[in-house]
Amino acid sequence: MRNPLIGPILQLLREHPEGVGEFEILKTLKQQLPELREIAADINLQLFRQHFLIMNALYQLQASLWQEESLSLSISATHIRILPREQVPSASSNEVNISVEAKLAAYYLDWNEYEKTDAEEVSRLLNSFYQGIYLNGDREAALETLQLNQKSPTKEEIKRQYRKLAHHAHPDHGGDTERFISLRQAYECLMF
Repeated sequence: MRNPLIGPILQLLREHPEGVGEFEILKTLKQQLPELREIAADINLQLFRQHFLIMNALYQLQASLWQEESLSLSISATHIRILPREQVPSASSNEVNISVEAKLAAYYLDWNEYEKTDAEEVSRLLNSFYQGIYLNGDREAALETLQLNQKSPTKEEIKRQYRKLAHHAHPDHGGDTERFISLRQAYECLMF
């Protein structure tokens, strides 16, 4: 299915020959197409669908520009830009990136991925991502930083201990800024 966002995205790329980020594309499209703000009741699912639709359009555009116009569309979250084919890095120096790019393209070009992903799946994906940020070693270090002896303190115990230690370490109370930041990092890790 041809993505209806290709035209508006092409217009944005034309207006920004130096490139544009996905956030700017989304912000502009939401102004132009209010329907994008109503594609799901759940805010996380809505964001997933908006992102998916943009990426699908970009990968469709990338394929057609390459085949029909001898142009490349460089896609990353922070910088999307049309380039002449000769400015594309050679495959031998970028094989890992090309493999990742091919997997991303395959995912975003598969409409089944859009259709099968519901609010529960998006929530599971987000939780998996957030848990991946904090490894078990981080949790152990965080417990030690907050001077918590038990392995599974409650959220209330974590909060109470953090406030106690942070009060003394707070720079406004003559404490050490680095110590305060490490306490806050430990708190964030354990509260997730």
